[in-house]
This record gives sequence, C-alpha cells and structure tokens, in this order.
Amino acid sequence: MDACRCEKCVSACRNDPGRLIPADLKKIAAFLKISESELKTAYLVRIPATARNNRIYFFAPAKIKAGRFLATPGTTVPKYYDTDKGCCIFLSPEGLCTIHAVKPFECAAYMGCRHTFLGRPYKKKNVEEFFISRWKKA
Repeated sequence: MDACRCEKCVSACRNDPGRLIPADLKKIAAFLKISESELKTAYLVRIPATARNNRIYFFAPAKIKAGRFLATPGTTVPKYYDTDKGCCIFLSPEGLCTIHAVKPFECAAYMGCRHTFLGRPYKKKNVEEFFISRWKKA
C-alpha cells in the first residue's frame, strides 16, 4: 500500500476508528500480551453490519470523546454511535498509534489524504461489504 505521511492519515483515528478483520484480533491481542477475549472486553466494541440485513457484527476500537467512552468496551454500540465522532482508544495523547506495529487492516487500507480504501474511492457501502465478507469467513 502507498505511504502517506500527513495529518489526514490520523483524521480517521481522531474521528471514526476503523473496523477490524478477524486476523487483526489475533495480532493486536498478541501485541498487547492479552487474550482475544480480554481484547474484546477491554478495548473493542461490537458494531452490527447494516448492509443486506446481515446478522454479523464487526469489532472496532472503542471511541473516546471528552475523556469518556461513546460506548463501553465489550458492548454493542448504540444507534447513534456511527454518527458521533470520537478518538480511537489506541491513539495516544500525542496523536500516535499505540499499536502501530500491528496496524489493523482498515487503518492500513484507508488513505485519509486521498479518501480511498484499497486504492479505490472510499464508499461506505463497499467498505462494509468487504468487512461482511471477511467476518462470514471467520
């Protein structure tokens, strides 16, 4: 994937953290030296897929706004969660990713400066379909 070294790359981290694919859970848990179960309850929230009435849930880093969680880690998010902005739980006060060494797939695939996902124009529906396909295989 192309390198991108500008402030727009962390714009998503400061507003709407990306979703995880199943492989991300294993990498992040190992990096933090915790189990996947502990990762889910301490750092992640469950987000229901909306496309095609799927009964699939994505996991994503919890969002923090004004020092508080928008949804408590380990829970399913409320309906307003998608539209309310907040910082990724893994973003340090200095604006650095604390898990950069095991950067989640969507974080690496999204280019904030170009507003693209996997080299194509970012379209929410297409991105959600991509994640649905990954979780169906899990």
